Formats: sequence, structure tokens, C-alpha cells
Amino acid sequence: MLSMVNTHLYKPNLVIVISGPSGSGKSTVVNALYKADQTLRLSVSATTRKPRPREVDGVNYHFLSKAEFEKHIQQNNFLEWAEYQDNFYGTLKSEIAAAREAGKDTVLEIEVKGALQIKRQNLAPARSLLIFIIPPSFEVLAKRLRGRKTESETELKQRLDIATSEVGELQHYDYWVSNPEGPVQNAVDQIQTIIAAERSRIDTKLIETINPLFGVF
Repeated sequence: MLSMVNTHLYKPNLVIVISGPSGSGKSTVVNALYKADQTLRLSVSATTRKPRPREVDGVNYHFLSKAEFEKHIQQNNFLEWAEYQDNFYGTLKSEIAAAREAGKDTVLEIEVKGALQIKRQNLAPARSLLIFIIPPSFEVLAKRLRGRKTESETELKQRLDIATSEVGELQHYDYWVSNPEGPVQNAVDQIQTIIAAERSRIDTKLIETINPLFGVF
């Protein structure tokens, strides 16, 4: 399903932030969304954590050393950044600029701390849209994490504790989307519907575009 956009009236200005607990399936949902919708550009986050099997630098993440990451912080190159389980994660401002230059809205898959940083910022002329991915239950979340076999039992417990605290921040998001077991298409469809509604929202930028077309000054 390709979101239809009236490019004469709508100018891409959304920074779409998608978060959710580790194991919620947000990465799978975001990747499916990106493949289904050519009007979106997926922002590649930077991180200091080590790559997992089959992860590619510049595709899944920009894998940086701690020194490289800290240099970007000092140079104010991040839109947001946060520490998560002894590793740093962040969104380089250049990722947002690249989406705007391509005439697309930006999609960010980031942790809750980073999402709340973005919500507090004035991104004008862009604006943020925060969406939270929720797994069907805590038990399913734990099952998914164990199934990955990438963490020790201690690390798994830490992730589950963090997941509980992240769900507690749901109140700060604009929308929530359920991601049950099975195909992710339902979650993708929900997100595309949300994006379509936000693109139709009447704001100052839209009015400034439409009024001259109809002789309103």
C-alpha cells in the first residue's frame, strides 16, 4: 500500500518517531513500513553497541566507537541521543536534512528517551509524530526476547525491566499501535492511516501553501 500524497499542497515536514520495548517487533514493523511506502525515508541511527549477526554498518545502524559518538555530541550533531544498557544511541541531524532534500517524511526507530527529547524540541518547519508499538502481552514480549538468543538471562531481565518503564511513558506519545503475533501488515496499515491523517492536518504551513492558489491573501 503506497500512501498517496498531493505534492502540490503537502510539503514533507513530519519526523515520525516509532518506539516500543525491545521485543515488541518495532524493527520488523518499521522495515515493512519503509518497503511499503515510497514517500518515507528511514533514518539510520548511530550507536556504540556491537553489530549483531547480519547487521550492516550504514544500513541497520551507523556503528561508532564511543570516542566518535562523543565527538558528535560535542559538535552538536545529534537531534537526540540517549544511553541504553551501557551503549549510546542517537539520531544525526544530517539524517533529517537528507529526507527533506529527498522530498520525503522521516521515519525514526528510536528508544523512548530519545523520542521524548524530540517531542520537547521545536523542529520547525518540521513537526514530530510519536507512535508507540505495543506487544500483545508481557509474556509474548519475554518469549520474543528469549527466542532471539542474543542476551544472557541477566541481560534479558534488564531488558524486561526497561520494557516495563518504557510502557509507563506511553502517555507522552501521540498514537499507539498493536503488533500481535503473525504478519505485521496490520500494524503497517495502522501506521500508514495515522500518517495519512497527520498529512491532512490543517496547520500554518498548509494554509500558507493553499491560500495563494485560491487568491486568498
